[in-house]
Amino acid sequence: MLSLAWSFWRDARNIARAKRRLDKERAAARERAILRAGGQRFRERAFHMGGLLIKVGQFLSARTDVLPIEFTRELQALQDQVPAAEFQEVRAVLEEAYGKPLSTIFSEFESVPLAAASLGQVHRARLLDSSDWVAVKVQRPGITTLAAIDLSALSIIMRVISRWTKLGRRINAVRLFEEFQTLVGQELDYLHEQENLREVSQNFSSQAAVRVPTVYPELTRTKVLVMELVEGVKLTEGDKLKDLHVDAKKLARTLVTAYLQQIIVDGLVQIDPHPGNFLADREGRLVLLDFGMCGRIPATQMPYAAKLIQGVLARDARILVQAMTGLGFIRPQADVRLLVRSMAVLLQQVGSVALKAGPQLDQAVTDFQDFIYEEPIEFPAEYMFLGRAIGMLFSLANQLDDNIDWLKLIQQEALPMINARGLNPSGWQAQLGQLIGGLFGPQAEVAARMVIERSVEEILRLGRLPSRLERVLNALEDDGLKTQPAWTPVLRRVDILSQQVRLLVDTVFAAGVAVVWRLWPMGHGRGWWLAATLMATAIWIRAALSQFSARRQPSGRTGRNG
Repeated sequence: MLSLAWSFWRDARNIARAKRRLDKERAAARERAILRAGGQRFRERAFHMGGLLIKVGQFLSARTDVLPIEFTRELQALQDQVPAAEFQEVRAVLEEAYGKPLSTIFSEFESVPLAAASLGQVHRARLLDSSDWVAVKVQRPGITTLAAIDLSALSIIMRVISRWTKLGRRINAVRLFEEFQTLVGQELDYLHEQENLREVSQNFSSQAAVRVPTVYPELTRTKVLVMELVEGVKLTEGDKLKDLHVDAKKLARTLVTAYLQQIIVDGLVQIDPHPGNFLADREGRLVLLDFGMCGRIPATQMPYAAKLIQGVLARDARILVQAMTGLGFIRPQADVRLLVRSMAVLLQQVGSVALKAGPQLDQAVTDFQDFIYEEPIEFPAEYMFLGRAIGMLFSLANQLDDNIDWLKLIQQEALPMINARGLNPSGWQAQLGQLIGGLFGPQAEVAARMVIERSVEEILRLGRLPSRLERVLNALEDDGLKTQPAWTPVLRRVDILSQQVRLLVDTVFAAGVAVVWRLWPMGHGRGWWLAATLMATAIWIRAALSQFSARRQPSGRTGRNG
């Protein structure tokens, strides 16, 4: 690991040398080539060494917010698949955990694992007392000691990088290491994974289309996890799915809905969704496996997570930045107004790209990664892994249904969840939103809440304007300034703001009339209903025209009067 760190220090020196000696374009090309080579070197060394270094690579591959894209892209191909450990060593781990011979717990235990990864492997076994087949997940022999050594070396490296390199200070290498150390500690504790499994099972207990394996707590230890063995077919095995007569399109919808529920409703999200962690059983149900690596969205941030999805669906940069601020994604020194403008440009660039695998989507993803890296945005580790998980989920769902309409699916599934959570859980705003949703559907409810929220913000902002203007005038008077500003633009702005208030009030009144007469039974007179609708429309048109005329008035000359 130390030699790998030394090679990256040489890369940093070579990049700095290129920037000094080459023109801007050639230096940038040289930097990209060095970063790609560094990513390849890390990936090859991690696969060769195994152990914790594979997890380090997977962790870094998700940190596109702080690491160069060329480097992280090379790490995304790093798969956590390694040769299995010798069974005699695995037996020793099991018997040490239970304090008794393996034959006193299992009547059969297959020595060849079903799957093997860098930190553990899974074996098929039969219980002694019930004859049930179970899946036994056991830590790789010596991995705890090896992880401690690797973490100690990595800690030193990251502290050196943070102190002596510009990149290390920019990415906050020490904090990055602490995040990784926390995730590794959780994944090495199978009691923690057991609790995740039990919670996820409870969350999906009412979902007939989703199945989560049952845990055997009496047989689970820190290094051993025993759970129900679920037979099924991987979602990537299309031919076998056909043999089971499984509806792949329905399975794709269930997969997406399950993740939306985890993000919007539950707050506990599986953040390592590689294809091996999903199966389809004989009944066509989606089977969720492996909850060692989970992200938890705090209850206080759940409304912002829902708002983030709401902003994406509405393509509203302001809502997106508000949600990102609430989630702690925006650095303190960020200029929020500039960030909203940048986000609006990004949404415009990628908004028209279809969510289909191909060059256009690849370019859109690259643009988004570049945006994250260049803007004052930094994601906690769980959220970056969640972003990586969503990318993997997208690829898997497209394999199941290559004609999936992502926007329609997310609207149909996410909006009811968002409305159920309620971004405004009480008060007249929520009641009005629910009323509109009952009439026109969940999408209309979300749109109505967005309009109401923005209207309230504008009213509050305009309400603060007179006091702010008075403070400015008092300051001018107290300072005895002889130079006075040109008042025409100021007064014109105040006039425009007053027209905006009038437009807002008239719009709310018109909407209220329309809603009332929409609810009024048609049997009371179609003529009255039509008259009320026309009146509401006329009120709004009058307000809009007055707003337009106010904006078209000449602004007058500006300048200073001495």
